[in-house]
Amino acid sequence: MQVIFTNRAYDAVISEATNRVGSETGGVFLGCYENDTWYVIETIGPGPNAVFQKAYFEYDREYVERQINLVAKKYQAELTLIGNWHKHLGESNRFTPTDDSTNSEYAKLSVNGAISVIVNTTPVFRLISYHVAEPFKYTEINYVVGDDLIPERLLRFE
Repeated sequence: MQVIFTNRAYDAVISEATNRVGSETGGVFLGCYENDTWYVIETIGPGPNAVFQKAYFEYDREYVERQINLVAKKYQAELTLIGNWHKHLGESNRFTPTDDSTNSEYAKLSVNGAISVIVNTTPVFRLISYHVAEPFKYTEINYVVGDDLIPERLLRFE
């Protein structure tokens, strides 16, 4: 099992994570799961009314839901909500109990589970991806980045 990010989705994660200094932040992934691969086509940011704190982050739900619907309609392929990412301050690569609750909800959205990514920006940028399955279980999985690694049909616009 692996995750493949489009260049645009990966760049969006890097941009949000590195520009939001001093607080957690995050986003959700739009894409699909095929042949043991999670394709992350788009990333939706936290939204203008998101809550950003040192040890807590909460999406602007109304914004995120609206963006999911708008962005997914741009593509010919059926893109769905396949997971989320968030930045931890410091070097922690462990999920908190709040993260576990959120990830469990995402995993229940599909028989394939979901993906959840922790991003750290210190001491260097790193991204750690996990598959979240029911019954609730995390498995670390590798990721790669590149539009050329994604089937062209998943990248076509309407």
